[in-house]
Amino acid sequence: MKRIIYYLKPYLGKLILATLLISLSTFCDLLLPTLMSDILNNGIQNRDFDFILLRCLEMLIVAVVSLGGILAGTKVSTDVVAAFCADLRADVFRKVNTLSFEEFGALGTAALVTRATHDVDTVSWIASMLAGTVATIPMLFIGGVVLAMRKDVVLSLILMAFIPIIVVAVLLVGKRVLPLWEKSDLYIDKQNAIMRERLRGIRVIRAFNSEEREHQRIDEATHVMAENIIRGNVSMGILMPLSMLLLNLSVVLIIYFGGWRMVRGVSAVSAGDIFAIIQYVTMVMNGIIMASFAVVMYPHAQVAADRICQVLDAEGMGDPNVGEEKALTGQIVFDHVTFSYGGTEAAVRDISLTIHKGEKVSVIGGTGSGKSTLVSLLLGFRMPTEGSVLLDGVSTEVLSKHTLRENISSVLQGSAIYSGTIGENIRMGKPGASDEEVLAAAEIAQLSGFIESCEGGLNYEIKQAGKNLSGGQKQRLSIARAILKDAPIYVFDDSFSALDFLTEKNLRAALNEKIRGRTQIVVTQRITSAMSADCIFVMDKGCLVDWGKHDELLGRCRIYQEIFASQTGGGTK
Repeated sequence: MKRIIYYLKPYLGKLILATLLISLSTFCDLLLPTLMSDILNNGIQNRDFDFILLRCLEMLIVAVVSLGGILAGTKVSTDVVAAFCADLRADVFRKVNTLSFEEFGALGTAALVTRATHDVDTVSWIASMLAGTVATIPMLFIGGVVLAMRKDVVLSLILMAFIPIIVVAVLLVGKRVLPLWEKSDLYIDKQNAIMRERLRGIRVIRAFNSEEREHQRIDEATHVMAENIIRGNVSMGILMPLSMLLLNLSVVLIIYFGGWRMVRGVSAVSAGDIFAIIQYVTMVMNGIIMASFAVVMYPHAQVAADRICQVLDAEGMGDPNVGEEKALTGQIVFDHVTFSYGGTEAAVRDISLTIHKGEKVSVIGGTGSGKSTLVSLLLGFRMPTEGSVLLDGVSTEVLSKHTLRENISSVLQGSAIYSGTIGENIRMGKPGASDEEVLAAAEIAQLSGFIESCEGGLNYEIKQAGKNLSGGQKQRLSIARAILKDAPIYVFDDSFSALDFLTEKNLRAALNEKIRGRTQIVVTQRITSAMSADCIFVMDKGCLVDWGKHDELLGRCRIYQEIFASQTGGGTK
């Protein structure tokens, strides 16, 4: 919780101002019963209309000041809460972008979404409480008790008999609701995960007629979540009627014993004093109720804060600028590299290969052979379990992430398309690039015809995730983005699979001319995409089984021969 409260430090001045304004309002509220008591004792009893009018005017002024204080204090407090939430969400977002794949997978997308939304909203209550109630509760309690005792000590002590009952109830409720909030938050994560799965796989679900099963999964998660939230709210709801019952009992007892003491002449208490004591008792009880809800809400906020800190305290991939900075030339060496995703089997085993500066190579193999894993290791997304990946003789573990990102331009297996214009999507490869540079990259990627056909050209709006683009258009857009970036190393991970053979042929011819002299790595399952490379590396079941030129592999490598035969429909000749 201390980690979360730290985010309020920049707004300490505003918090103090909000507290002072709300404290002023509370102080005015404490004055009103005394003024009203004075009207009853000295105005009405003496039939002094001028005195009554004067006191009513004073009460009006005090009420206006109280209203102004609470409105201004609430406005400042709300601004603080909004800024606090914005800062916290921004930090969570930044941290998520630095998480390693292992950390991201361990937390899960649904849980990260919940932490950045629901959990931040929950802990925002802390900022609101600090500004709105940190001064109000003690002022209402202490001020109400002191002022009530100034009127009559005996009648005021009636209230003190009920406070232990409320304290015990609050402690019991707080102990009960903490596990309920923890479980409900876990099932909110689960519900979000199921919904994401359903939305992403709706076509598959319908194709296999699995809607009933999916309904049962979401129904179970929703019911468990709702049950725990309802039980928690019901437990908290007990405090309000219990507090009101004790408040009304104390009022009845104060009126009864106050009247008895007035009739018997036991004390000098007056009707105005009894009225004031009742008002102060009500204020004290309100302070206790506010404190009760603060105590009960704290466990929920603590759970949310712990979940947020789980993200903020994650190790992540570190500062991208930490490590050795170096301008790379394109020399790549995999030195006995083994990597496992955590299972018993390694994804790639004992890979040793060398790619020389300016060389054009291909990595080919079947699905699950480890091709994309090699790309992840090269880009520094994951670190080898054994061995090392060397760029210009320096390990990727030593090089800064900034160096890797600046010196490698890549198109990954899944095309990343964002909402915005075509120009904005391509320009991500080189921020600040001119329209001429963007159009030149688009022409190499065989995308210029599509751009010319779109209304607005480069300003054509793309929907989120490229929903108004075909698979081939997405791939060509991603390739144009990579081409726009000037880098010594270019990586294309299965990025031509959605293109027809003629488009791929024209694209590759223009691409080879554009990046001639740069290291080019093409990861593919297509034999036609690999056969023109200077060197072809053949992967199978996580192992590098052979490497060489097309004709050499066609003569000696069984795996390569099988791939060639399956895609050409002929033999090895």
